[in-house]
Amino acid sequence: MQIKLHICMRSKLAGFTKEQVLDELRTIFLFEADHVLISSGPAKAEAFIGFPPGEKGEYVHEAPSKVDLSLFANITASFERAYEFAFNRSRLNTFGEHEVQDLQVFMEGTPHIGGISSAGEQHRFMTPEGYCRMVADAALARWKLEWAGDESVTFTTRELALLANMSEGAVRMATSDKSEGRLKTIPGSKPVAVEFAEAKRWLSGRRGFIPWPERAADDRFLTRAIRDAETPKVFARLVHQVAGFEAAEKLAEKLGWSAADVQPWFDGTFAFDADRAGRIAKVLQLDVPMFVGKALEVMLRSEGGRS
Repeated sequence: MQIKLHICMRSKLAGFTKEQVLDELRTIFLFEADHVLISSGPAKAEAFIGFPPGEKGEYVHEAPSKVDLSLFANITASFERAYEFAFNRSRLNTFGEHEVQDLQVFMEGTPHIGGISSAGEQHRFMTPEGYCRMVADAALARWKLEWAGDESVTFTTRELALLANMSEGAVRMATSDKSEGRLKTIPGSKPVAVEFAEAKRWLSGRRGFIPWPERAADDRFLTRAIRDAETPKVFARLVHQVAGFEAAEKLAEKLGWSAADVQPWFDGTFAFDADRAGRIAKVLQLDVPMFVGKALEVMLRSEGGRS
């Protein structure tokens, strides 16, 4: 089970909030409802979007707030996870290859123009500046950089701009820089592409680039989640997630314990032991005093609730 971070603030890297992404996603479904209305009629359109068209006879003029995203739960959840994965770097925010592909396919399938009465209307989501488009592309770029595991992958100037929190124009300028530290592109590539190793080198020197936290103790979202944990089970799920969901035996091996000794720290049935908690924190590269103190706190809370 993955811990969800409920972060309402605007991501410094994204420059826009997750709620803005979801509002735009609601708008996409309004335009798609008009597509269904044109192709299959009002009954099918209402079945798709959940309500009939308004007085103007089309959905594009309806308020996005009328769209119930629970009707589109799969893709909505993917956009939410992609936002966190792309812009809030944390071991808690993972994103699979199939979801990366799903978002790309979804965005390629969205309407390019919309509205029945004004067929030439173009909404922000149909442009490269659309929030959903940026989330989908940033998630793809992050996945390629950190999880693809293949140094043959290349990056576009747009992908590098999203990763570095820069404009695409600024990235293009970096490719034409004459200094030794310039961004080197693949000769003759059209569109311009950058090799994996060069992208990593260049990004490491960009102020706006937020790298993957190498040590768990440097992961501010994880640290906050641990500090906010109120029960042994929530605390244990975080331990499990940091260690890896199939890592009981590996963690036990590093600790010199049996897998049975580790399991209670994964399922929330552990008995507090300061020495054991400290050893787990060291192996997982967490802040030892914070981790040990939180393990004691959640255990006392649990015992207090049972008394």
